[in-house]
Amino acid sequence: MIGVVCLALLGLTSALICPDGGMCNDGNTCCKTPSGGYGCCPLPNAECCSDHLHCCYEGTVCDLVHSKCLNKTVSLPWVRRVPAQHIISPLMMEGVRAVICPDGESECPDDTTCCQLPEGSWGCCPLAKAVCCEDKMHCCPEGTKCDLAHSKCVSPTLETFAMREKGPAMKKQTVTCPGGTSRCPNGTTCCLLTSGDYGCCPYLEAVCCTDKLHCCPGNTTCDLEHDMCTSTNTQTPLAKKTPAISNDVDCPDKVSSCPEETTCCLLGDRSYGCCPMPSAVCCPDHLHCCPGGTTCDLEQSTCVSKHGQTSMAVKFPATLTTTSLQSPVNAVPCNDTVACADGTTCCKLLNGEWACCPLPKAVCCDDHLHCCPHGTVCNLEASTCDDPSGFNMPWVTKVAALTTQAQLATEKCDEQTMCPGGTTCCRQNSGQWACCPLPHAVCCDDHEHCCPKGYTCNVAEQTCDKAGTLSLPWIPRVPALLLHRVLPQAIAPSFPLAKNMCDPHTSCPKYTTCCFMNKAGKWGCCPLPKAVCCANGDHCCPSGYSCDGHKTSCTKGPLTIPWYRKVKALTEGAMLKDVKCDDKSSCASGATCCKLPTGKWGCCPLVKAVCCTDHEHCCPQGYSCNMQTGTCEKLVEAILLRTVSLTKVAESQQRAAEMSIDVTCDSTGEYSCPKLETCCKTSPTEWSCCPAPKAICCVDTRHCCPLGYTCDLERGGCSQQAELTWDMFYSHDKKRDFVPF
Repeated sequence: MIGVVCLALLGLTSALICPDGGMCNDGNTCCKTPSGGYGCCPLPNAECCSDHLHCCYEGTVCDLVHSKCLNKTVSLPWVRRVPAQHIISPLMMEGVRAVICPDGESECPDDTTCCQLPEGSWGCCPLAKAVCCEDKMHCCPEGTKCDLAHSKCVSPTLETFAMREKGPAMKKQTVTCPGGTSRCPNGTTCCLLTSGDYGCCPYLEAVCCTDKLHCCPGNTTCDLEHDMCTSTNTQTPLAKKTPAISNDVDCPDKVSSCPEETTCCLLGDRSYGCCPMPSAVCCPDHLHCCPGGTTCDLEQSTCVSKHGQTSMAVKFPATLTTTSLQSPVNAVPCNDTVACADGTTCCKLLNGEWACCPLPKAVCCDDHLHCCPHGTVCNLEASTCDDPSGFNMPWVTKVAALTTQAQLATEKCDEQTMCPGGTTCCRQNSGQWACCPLPHAVCCDDHEHCCPKGYTCNVAEQTCDKAGTLSLPWIPRVPALLLHRVLPQAIAPSFPLAKNMCDPHTSCPKYTTCCFMNKAGKWGCCPLPKAVCCANGDHCCPSGYSCDGHKTSCTKGPLTIPWYRKVKALTEGAMLKDVKCDDKSSCASGATCCKLPTGKWGCCPLVKAVCCTDHEHCCPQGYSCNMQTGTCEKLVEAILLRTVSLTKVAESQQRAAEMSIDVTCDSTGEYSCPKLETCCKTSPTEWSCCPAPKAICCVDTRHCCPLGYTCDLERGGCSQQAELTWDMFYSHDKKRDFVPF
């Protein structure tokens, strides 16, 4: 018996790689250890014992009671495993090999076979190249047939074998790195690189080394001086990371990208938008999209397939990469002296001069007066644009072209917002600016569309009308140029002064944070609630961000925003200069008065803030509110940040004698909230204040929703209550009825 073991250990010419990256000698077997890693059994094709410490010879079973390896004829002493060595891994290792199932999403271990299960998902037959039985529950070895009546596998020589049951397949998975924009293969670990991006370490639960170039297996430490991973027993060479994979879908223009599981589609202004479904069909109106395998029916605003109809989806703008920002002064040159606005097409008039068709890549009609969308044909007799699918639409009248030297300056909407040359600034319902892709255009009253100069908006017919000419389809506006977004602040109702005490003698206004200013040796107030105080003592960052002293900014994963400067704290006993809203209302010093939906005054915890049009939020000075994305936006360097704010229930304050608070939370009178807030329980004995009147308290005791909404904890927001209608379950436009927490 000893001779057998010795033979297994002699002549090591190759190695066996275990699933965790460990290495065993050739002729050994990888067996799992109690810690979840792998050790080496010095026997080929061995049986790994369930104590995770020993192993037995092939064809025997482990007898844990007597510490033996047994079969029908022999009883042998079992063998103790030895630790595996970790190999040098400068590149990403493939790890455990797998068989990918036909659905492309499931996988089975190597040397098994994918077979479909009764419910339609995939399972794994524990045989290579197996035969999947028709009952979708069993399988047989290669070259045999399933005998379901007798539950046997029959070979051509009439030998029979017991059927094997399938086990469930595993879904192919990846590890999503912090920030959510990159990922690594399953079984690896995300580690930060020197560039600030994430790389993939080829070990599960690895240790990321401080040089941001190497990594080590779990339960080891990085020895950068000797390029080794050290543990109590062994030393392993350091492994190099590989770049992580981005989740985003790159658009054909190479400068725009859309989130994972969406599709890039051209918009009317020739930029790219994102259709919220994978492998979608982009509709020719450059506004809508449909699921793959369907066709766009623009006349009925539906997506048609052989199985039925569904509602169209609306695209949303793609994200520009930080290196892709181009000059906002974009134009389509007709010749050396004449140009048309970006997103339009140059067409010649009857007199030989240039005109602009307000459509990208348009077809110029032979009458030299009209034009049609790309991919359609001008029908001069019917005065329509005919699509090969049979859908006809009114044609479009051209507008005058621009002289290059005179007209291509950017159109300034306000101090923070601009539109490209040859376009017109128009206000949206949200109060934000949008760009109409026409010069000197007429902004329609619906705050979403515009018409050429000299035309009037027909809101009922959704056309642009002009006496003596055909009506034109009106034109949707495109977002104005905005490049930096930060979280909006929630407006707090105005009520007698509440404050945060920094020490017994110094305080900051409510909804701000006390931070000690090292240079001045005094307390300062960060104009953010629950903020992070930066080490330099002069700046602070929003909750969830970290201070980057090298870039003087706040970072959260891949997001970077400018940091905030603290303001001087208030000394108790000194005269407190309130900000007067009117003769009866005021806000604490360092805040801004903003009107609430009720018409009364509220307090924004920022100096000289911008009050948003929803009367519930506000933004820092110099920013503008974007109510569609729930963010504050500002032009800063070429970085487009997208963030979503979470509104939590604000802590209530115990009743104070000098404060006249109107809403009592319980019969004890110990807890109360301001008049325009709602008491919500956070525990059987404690209360919090929801910053809205007559609000709905969510059952998670952490969130609340405005009156008329219901808590949707699954989606993490508030859903608006609506009357029951026949089509409510088929509507795809649910965003308008949903507000994130």
